[in-house]
Amino acid sequence: MGTAGVAAGAPKTLTARGVTLLYWLSPALLCLILYREGITAWFQTDDFAWLSLRRQVHNWRDLATALFAPMAQGTIRPWSERGFFLLFEWLFGFDALPFRIWAFLTQCVNLILLAAIGRRLTGSPAAGWLAAGLWTVNAGLALPMICSSVYNQILSGFFLLAAFWFLLRYIESGRQRDNVGQWTMFLLGFGALEVNVVYPALAAAYTFLFARKHFRGTLAMFVPAAGFIAIDRLAASHHAVGPYALHFDRALPLTFLGYWRQALVPDLVPWMDHAFAISLVCALSIALIGFAAIRAIRRDFLPLFCLAWFAIVIAPFVPLRGHITPYYVVLPAIGLAILGAYALIYAWRRGWLWKVTACTLALVYAAPMIDTGRRVSVWWADQSLAAKRLVLGVARARELHPGKVILLDGLDPSTYDAAVSHRPFQVFGISDVYLAPGSVDRIRPYSLNEWQPELELAAGPSLNGLRREEIEVYLVGGPRLKNITTAYEKAAATLSPSPPRRVVVGMPLMAYLLGPEWYPVESAHRWMPRRATLRMGGPLASGDKLYLEGACPDAQFVQGPLPVRVTVDGIPLPEGRIMPGESVFSLSFPLPNQLVGRASVLVSVESDRFFSVSKDIRELSLAFGIFEIR
Repeated sequence: MGTAGVAAGAPKTLTARGVTLLYWLSPALLCLILYREGITAWFQTDDFAWLSLRRQVHNWRDLATALFAPMAQGTIRPWSERGFFLLFEWLFGFDALPFRIWAFLTQCVNLILLAAIGRRLTGSPAAGWLAAGLWTVNAGLALPMICSSVYNQILSGFFLLAAFWFLLRYIESGRQRDNVGQWTMFLLGFGALEVNVVYPALAAAYTFLFARKHFRGTLAMFVPAAGFIAIDRLAASHHAVGPYALHFDRALPLTFLGYWRQALVPDLVPWMDHAFAISLVCALSIALIGFAAIRAIRRDFLPLFCLAWFAIVIAPFVPLRGHITPYYVVLPAIGLAILGAYALIYAWRRGWLWKVTACTLALVYAAPMIDTGRRVSVWWADQSLAAKRLVLGVARARELHPGKVILLDGLDPSTYDAAVSHRPFQVFGISDVYLAPGSVDRIRPYSLNEWQPELELAAGPSLNGLRREEIEVYLVGGPRLKNITTAYEKAAATLSPSPPRRVVVGMPLMAYLLGPEWYPVESAHRWMPRRATLRMGGPLASGDKLYLEGACPDAQFVQGPLPVRVTVDGIPLPEGRIMPGESVFSLSFPLPNQLVGRASVLVSVESDRFFSVSKDIRELSLAFGIFEIR
């Protein structure tokens, strides 16, 4: 009888376990379905900057610097960027799949945490499950699920959610270990993303509304948050201007409303005009805020806290009006997801009109979000695979043509943005790769990133290198790179052989522009004796200047500032001076109007001082890298 009872109960137990497992994992499955391209995506954009970090680490001191020194707008993110890329590159090389799997696993944990938090806050398992689903479909999540360098958003979400989960447990249980867990997650969160500073405000808001006796305990968290803000502002002090500058002015409310709109209705939905999008934003806003107001009147402050979550977490991004980014709404949208789920369950327990209205609003939120998220995922994944074909294709071309310059023709603006502008070839130890002459006209007008003229090889050096068989030309596009050197050489006959207005003296392809006085290349620069000459393109307009960049050893400053005399086509320019301490210098010289329009000019540089080193009989004066007229 007992055995029969156990056997009869086993299927129910298994079914219950299956339902429980489905409850916790189905939001993660939805995430995988919506952003599935993120699993097979390759590296792109800022990924290459972090991949290059490992080349700078040679000992423990270098490792500490790489992990904790301020970089990239003064940020300090040892877990989500530096450590993430250093560890995974060390373990898996340039295989992007482990990076992507780890990002998805982290987000799966986030969704489980959100479901548990929503369940505990609302008292409804269905609301917790819906909260995870509503957050998953938010289109702001698309880029973090595709691009490894945006893993900071996912990992920061983990620390915020984990800390808040421990706070809820601590309030319920009173166990000190839960409070320790909260503090641990909070402090570790500073290594993921700067937005972690808002957690004390979240904890204080929640305890003030729902657990007043724990409110004072949250105030201590503002101390490390304030310390981190001070350190962060000190590290980012040189970003007082530009896209990462903070603006506290009348534009703050407009920026906040812009993020509010993106959290509810994504931008650039093809089938939705502006008026319709604003109508949806208004409808969803009225529904959410109205629900929060009605519940607050009835002494239910959870919806109010959910709105506070959005406002608190988005606050650090609002002053960055020059860098408005869709994925900044990812973490603030957690509060709206819980609010939306709570409102849906509340409406579902009412009459049919409530049910229809709630389901309609949920649909008008989810439909454009899913559509936009899918399109963003596909687009960014395609860009990453285009970057993969380009970079690995260039690596193969280098194997086939060691010692030759690789010239890339036909590059499109999106691949330039996704890969080339971020110097991916250097990450793989590949040098001497340039864009073909004329690439600027095809890329610059359409590129989202700043054009970098040094990436394009000028027509004159290109023609000279082709004649000397020092260049291999590859066509970008299609499933692989295609060698078109012979065809390109014939077509290049129409290019102007005039010398470029930017001469990199350490580039072998430009050696034909240099006078016989220069010494051989040393680490991308050349030394000159007391005098040296070179030929370059003349100024195009009045006001153009000649810029010189190079290095000057301390031995040259024994007698004080070092005078530098320059003549252009025999016309002397005002004397320049390199001041003591300027071991790396940059000089500029105004050019007379009579030089404007000349196809080429002869530049002569002279300095009276020189020195020599042991076993080197050469007279060394200055080491130059670049001469440029602009």
